[in-house]
Amino acid sequence: MSTPPICQATARPEDRSITAEASDDAPADAAALDRRLRERGVAVADRELATALGRLDDLSPAQRQVVATMAGRIAAGVLAPARAAVDCEGGDRVDGSVSPETVRRLFLPDEDVRDGA
Repeated sequence: MSTPPICQATARPEDRSITAEASDDAPADAAALDRRLRERGVAVADRELATALGRLDDLSPAQRQVVATMAGRIAAGVLAPARAAVDCEGGDRVDGSVSPETVRRLFLPDEDVRDGA
């Protein structure tokens, strides 16, 4: 089973009207969304790292650094497809690719679900 593409490299001709209308604000919005995704990833990694290190008292400083590196890499890896989708233009497509607005709704919800809301 294959996964649908996150972002298609080239826009189809029928997408150009959508792209032309949205392109004025798209670069600024895309940069802001990418920055927010990265900040979210860092916050999640920091929170999970604090939780893990609080339970792993007997780790050496070198082992703590390994755990910290892993936390950052895991968060970055999970968010990598979402950050790549930010570069897409237009809305959700018939081919299954995902729009930046969908990424925003999925990865930057108004409430943090993990914190018990």
